[in-house]
Amino acid sequence: MSALLALGLVSALSASTIHLPVAHDPGQQLALHCVTPAQANGQGVLFVHGASFPTMLAFGFEFAPGDSWMDFMARQGFLACGLDFVGFGASSRPVAMTHAAADAAPVTRAAEAAREIALAIDYLRKTRGMGRVHLVAHSWGTVPAATFAAKHSGALASLTLFGPVVPKPGEPADPVHEAWWTISAEARYQQLRFKHVLPPELTLLEPAVARRWASEFDASAPHVTGDPPGELRIPAGPAADIDAVASGGSYPYDPAAVRVPVFVVYGDYDTVTDDAGATAFLAKFSASPLTWRMRIGHGSHVMHLERNRHSLYRSVDAFIHAAQDMQP
Repeated sequence: MSALLALGLVSALSASTIHLPVAHDPGQQLALHCVTPAQANGQGVLFVHGASFPTMLAFGFEFAPGDSWMDFMARQGFLACGLDFVGFGASSRPVAMTHAAADAAPVTRAAEAAREIALAIDYLRKTRGMGRVHLVAHSWGTVPAATFAAKHSGALASLTLFGPVVPKPGEPADPVHEAWWTISAEARYQQLRFKHVLPPELTLLEPAVARRWASEFDASAPHVTGDPPGELRIPAGPAADIDAVASGGSYPYDPAAVRVPVFVVYGDYDTVTDDAGATAFLAKFSASPLTWRMRIGHGSHVMHLERNRHSLYRSVDAFIHAAQDMQP
């Protein structure tokens, strides 16, 4: 702890969680986790998570006290907030997730998630007074994030798409019809290791992830009586969106309608995004005034949980500053 204090990691930052009512879905609430900087620059960063685990297991995961991506951005002067979509983390669970999976359509599709992003952005701008908001999204979260940006470019200062979902030529369609699916926290942790992709001698996950991530993921979702022991219910809407993109290249937005700076960043071991896919994907954002593409070495699809995470943090911060420099 003393070393962290010396680095300024645990001092002068204030963390809180608020709940926002979902007006278009009465009874539902969104959890917005925020880290307030000691010296604010009047700008906000909103992080949105991927398909299976919430903000506090991703951007807000503390490798040590005061050491998360959200904390890093707060130390740069940004109000750093992370959104849990409905059905994830500290947000409410829709009724469909309490019933049999086959009884309803996939929960939390990208169009719905984009409306939830709109609520969070509205809060940051109107209630917290953020003059500019930078949106940073991971994996499936890049789909609703870009959907929001295409409709509301004037509400954003920049858009970062980390490990975006891109079409995979020849990818077989795997249609998703049920409301939710299940996985255990330990099984999801094992997937994060990417042992089938990485060389045998290479370990990328931070040690803190091995020690605590699975138990914290297990605690982040309710356990439903009658489900297999340890199984967590996950909204299936993201899986349906990923299938639509990967197998058919179908996005719920027009990338040419996005008129803010766009950054596509990914690791060299990413299994969702590669050089060819990222290049073709970014080229479709033809109205963006600034586009960056970066591949970071020794990083997988969950680089924000890995040893090279600070390269990711600093790259996104550099892009945000470049986007700021373009503003009048």
